Formats: sequence, C-alpha cells, structure tokens
Amino acid sequence: MSNSSGLFEPQSITSIALLEQLHISEAPSPPSRAPNSSNFFPFFLLPPELRSRILSILLCPNTRLTIDLSPSNHLTSTPRLNYFLVSKRFGYEAYHVFYFSHTFRIFQTHGRFLGKRTSPLLARLPIHYLKVITSLELRLGPGWSDPPKPWFVSERLGLEHCEAARTLRVFVEVDPSSPIFKGFRLNREFYTNFCGILLRQIIERLPVLETVEYDAYPSVDRDGELMSRLLEETRKGLKRIAWGKERDWDDSLADKLEKARVTRPTKRRVGNGAGNESVSDPYCLLQGTQ
Repeated sequence: MSNSSGLFEPQSITSIALLEQLHISEAPSPPSRAPNSSNFFPFFLLPPELRSRILSILLCPNTRLTIDLSPSNHLTSTPRLNYFLVSKRFGYEAYHVFYFSHTFRIFQTHGRFLGKRTSPLLARLPIHYLKVITSLELRLGPGWSDPPKPWFVSERLGLEHCEAARTLRVFVEVDPSSPIFKGFRLNREFYTNFCGILLRQIIERLPVLETVEYDAYPSVDRDGELMSRLLEETRKGLKRIAWGKERDWDDSLADKLEKARVTRPTKRRVGNGAGNESVSDPYCLLQGTQ
C-alpha cells in the first residue's frame, strides 16, 4: 500500500476527529429561547386608575353578586382568585379590588353550610382582607322557626376589623309575625326579637358603619313588626336608613317632612297652654347622618 494509506492511520483519524470537534465548537449557537422582555406588557407602569379598572374587569364582572358560602363558588368566585397568585404586588392590588367591589354575606344561608360546626365566611378570612371590605349583607328569613346555630355575633366574625365597611345591606325574606304564620311559629315576637338583637350587635361592632340599606320580598310589609323593629334598632344606632331596589321602597311624605323638620330645630314643645316644656326630639339624633 502506498504512503497515501497513512492518512488512515490511528494518529490521522484522531486528528480528523479533533478538527470535526473544533468545527462544531466554532459553529454559531442556536438562538436562545429565553423570553424576550419586549413580549411583556409593563402593567405596573400604568397609572393606578387604569390598573384598578383592568383588575375590575378581570375580578368583578358582576358587582351585584353577593359573596357567600355556596357550592357554586368553584364556578363563580374561586377561578378569579387565581389572579392573587400572579405575583406579590399583583396579588396585593387584586385583592384590594376584589374585596372592595363585592358585598359579603355575614351569615351563610345555604342549607349545606348551616351545620353547628360550620364557620361563617367572615370568620375564614384573614384580617387584611376584612380591612378592605366596604359592603356587608345580613339576610334574614332562613331558619325563622329555628335560627341556625352559627348565627351569633362574636369576635370570630372579625367585624371590628372591617375598617372600610360603611354599608350594611339587610334583606328580609319573610316576617313570621304576619298572621299567615300563626300555628307554625314559636310565638309572635320570637323571630322579631332574635333579628333585632342580631342587628344591634352587628351595628355596635362595625366601627365606621354609616348606612343600613333595607330590602325585602313582596310578602314583607314595611310597617310590619319585624321591619319596624329593625328600623328602630337602626335609629338607635344613629345610622342612616336607605332602601334597596327589589321593592323600590322610598320615604313616605310624612318621613320626608320629618327629616326636613329635624334638620332645623333640635327642641320641640309638648303639651298645651301654660306649662309647656321643651324636650329633646329623639329623631334629632339622626341629624347629620341623613
């Protein structure tokens, strides 16, 4: 074999392999698949007003929805809470918008969650969530013959931490003091007294509450015993009374005249002729809260 066969000697083969390796190492590396910063939108460079608006669209498509313990939460509320996990800063702004925009029910009403050991929704929320809530709801009617065991006011609810809750919505489903419930109720005053005490305790524990908004089903009479007791407790707590949209209740002409009158004098005369004495008008306590 000629000397040209020396190209295939072991030493020559090793040199060829080294050259091939050198050629591969000198080849340009494939483009990196690392994410390009230009593909991300600078969300936090937006003004706070725009960020809040965007978060409202994501988290609050229906602000009329009342958040409560419900079997359907995994379809309505839970998927939106995933936005809290995007990042620490994003979650901070997201939970402020979510808890600020919705109404939260104080006591659960679904039958699955009325057991003795079931804690209300507010008792499950951390304090920093409670501090952002602006609107609460108390729904009266479920269990009118035997109020649910979890329905009692205590420190577990954390109402003292609701530092932004200025509105309490009270919705009355039934009034057992009505004659139609005779024979089915324990007694005429039982549920009225229960609801009155419950509302009073809630009003006393909410630090910045300003307005109690009432609404009801058509069968509930605004002048009935239950509504009268609730309105009385609201006036005693010096809170403004408002009306919801379900019944479209409004102040009667007498109520409007009374409101106009109490904003002027703080004393009124009682009795006839000599011996009249000036006494404090109890409705003047509402002055400045209307």
